[in-house]
Amino acid sequence: MVIYLFDFDNTIVKLPYKESINYMDTDESLSPSLDFNLIQSTLSDYKQAVNNNDGPIFLLSNRVVGVKKALKSILKTFGYVFEDFFLIEDEDRSKGNRLNKILSNYPNCTTVRYWEDKDKHITSIKEELKKHPNIQLEVVKTDLF
Repeated sequence: MVIYLFDFDNTIVKLPYKESINYMDTDESLSPSLDFNLIQSTLSDYKQAVNNNDGPIFLLSNRVVGVKKALKSILKTFGYVFEDFFLIEDEDRSKGNRLNKILSNYPNCTTVRYWEDKDKHITSIKEELKKHPNIQLEVVKTDLF
């Protein structure tokens, strides 16, 4: 079974503002009135994952749980629907820790496909998967520049 993980900021959309944790932890930062630029290659990959129908598709973002409703809404306008959202809870910004929670619910996982723009998060996922040597990792790194 494959688990598909998609980051949001600068992976699904290019942000129309500079990253700022304080601002990005607000619903206002996800307003449809902002000029988000949809990254077409990620959307194409997402549609392929949906068509594959071989595992769950999740959002793994460092947005906080408090903006989940706004995040879910804007994603829907772009054509994205996720089975679940793995967002920051209790100040833990480690995506590796959240991957561990996901894997505990999917013991039959053989592959993780992960879309991300930041090396530090890719490293966090790689470090977590060292504990799961039977799971392959496929990373699609978003490069906006």
